[in-house]
Amino acid sequence: MWPQLALSSSMATTTLVSMCIRTVARNMDVLEKRVCDLPASLLKDLLPHLNMFYLDRIEKVALLKRVSASLQVAWAAKWRDLNRTWRCKLKFMQPEENWKQKCLESLFHMVLLRNSEVHNILTNLSEYAVLSMSAEHVRVLSLTVAGRGGCRLASEELRPILSILEERVRCLRLFDAMALLKQGRKDVLFVLHRLVDHGSVTEVVLKRAPDYFLLSWITSRCTRPPQTVPQASAAPDTWDNLRNEDLWAEEGPSAPKCLRLDLCMDERLCCKFSPSCSVNGRCRVGQIHSLDLEVRSLATVSRLLPSWLCLHSLHLYGTQPLWKDDVADFVESLKKLFLNPCCSLRELSMGNVCSWNLLARLLAACPTLHSLSLDINLPQDNRITPGQPLQFKQDTELSLEKLSLKSTEIQTVENFPSVLQHAPKLSNLHVAGIRHAHLLLHTLPESSPLLKVLILEDINLADCHQEIINLLENSILEELSLKDCRLLEKCRETKDFLVPFVVAVRGLCSLRSLSLCQNRLATSAIEIADLFLGDCPSKITKLDLSSNFILPADLFEFAQRIETYCPAQRLTLDLRFNPLDRDPKVKGQAMKKLLPFCNILTDDWDSRSTMADHVSVM
Repeated sequence: MWPQLALSSSMATTTLVSMCIRTVARNMDVLEKRVCDLPASLLKDLLPHLNMFYLDRIEKVALLKRVSASLQVAWAAKWRDLNRTWRCKLKFMQPEENWKQKCLESLFHMVLLRNSEVHNILTNLSEYAVLSMSAEHVRVLSLTVAGRGGCRLASEELRPILSILEERVRCLRLFDAMALLKQGRKDVLFVLHRLVDHGSVTEVVLKRAPDYFLLSWITSRCTRPPQTVPQASAAPDTWDNLRNEDLWAEEGPSAPKCLRLDLCMDERLCCKFSPSCSVNGRCRVGQIHSLDLEVRSLATVSRLLPSWLCLHSLHLYGTQPLWKDDVADFVESLKKLFLNPCCSLRELSMGNVCSWNLLARLLAACPTLHSLSLDINLPQDNRITPGQPLQFKQDTELSLEKLSLKSTEIQTVENFPSVLQHAPKLSNLHVAGIRHAHLLLHTLPESSPLLKVLILEDINLADCHQEIINLLENSILEELSLKDCRLLEKCRETKDFLVPFVVAVRGLCSLRSLSLCQNRLATSAIEIADLFLGDCPSKITKLDLSSNFILPADLFEFAQRIETYCPAQRLTLDLRFNPLDRDPKVKGQAMKKLLPFCNILTDDWDSRSTMADHVSVM
């Protein structure tokens, strides 16, 4: 059949070729063994018509035939088929994404959770075959109440699948743990025990009302436990000794001592519910290095935190605002943890916090943090009374290398210079939502000489043009992102800012990535092409102009300049969420000029749909 098919590709009409390809795709179970005989050109045409199961099985042949690029395109298309919201997700994905891995990971969850749509994607294939194939590519496993997925993995039928997951999964995400445990506590805990204690899971995410029992079981893996723990056959005196040692603990740093019997009982119950996996009734205990929690308050976390010596990364998000007193107790517990020489915590993030001056207080409590991310949301009515600004000691040197801050709090911005001056190792800074950015931009060149990544988002920089130019002229930045910063809002002539800006970027030899998305550049985007003008053009390799209301005519002029300047290095150009569909012909002409010099990220976005113009500049 292959010779006939090859013949038709050169002699028959496109319609006949398509019919033949679809026929081959439908009969791959029969023809799979002879796929090596297929010409590369025809194999390339066949790939988009295969389902994921056979796309995976013929991958080696596709690589030998040197059609790997077409293979990536095919996997990306499959991922879009699986994800209805792909247009929204695409904005946050990188061009070098492993589409096959993402696709098969999504497919695994759809089959495990018994999503009805999966039957339309994979016909005539058994559930077990699809799970076996896709489990190899699962790095993040999500368990929810849908389809009783957690309980099913504990069954004898799917035990081999669980064994594959033990080797592959690095991160475990649990949603609505209370409801999950009600479906079958023994089965769910067995799956967790296998993945965490016998598998490769070191990251755990608990979302939507985490169960306290489960939280206790998981956080016991954040301490430094013995290599093995007794299972259900544990002797009674073991628990007596444990209670004698850990009977009393403070419920928050400032609270009176209270009984911790509930935690001891949780650990004991956990041993009873986790079936023994060894003949002597003892199992090894895994270590969790990263914990991501949604919490209603910080009380429980504050009480347990000083013992989490294995934890490298902690992410906390309040389902309701985390208020001043709650946060104060947490900071004190954090200080206790960092006073322990065995502390491993290097990354901390907190969201939905309502507390003044938290940035400085946290860094004073844990000066050896390498990464800190804060999202501070103060109430509109300003019910919080600001405290006294915290002053660092003169000789304090923070270990901070990466800082992310989203806040409208004035005091936080005012304390920024002090924090930056004591963080000479800072190399990555992400700031969103702050007011009065002049002070920050003015301080950066002197306080942060090692800064390589700067991301400013949702900040009005319309009055900060000179500070931006000065920063570019006095830095070693490798990545700069000015997202939704209203750069041109007060310009009488946009060239008044863009010309010196482009010159300053060209002069910054270290810069490799520039993002100007959501600044409504429109026609002004043409000026950005001058980055590659002259004898000393910019060396950037990534340029993000997405969501800027760039019309096809504007893009065509931009492309003409790029074609004239001939950039020495290939450029990854992000044009997504621009109304380029307004004139497909002109868009096509512009793309033709750009393709010899650019890897273009674009989409099939419908700019005429409801709210599209608004979304393009959000």
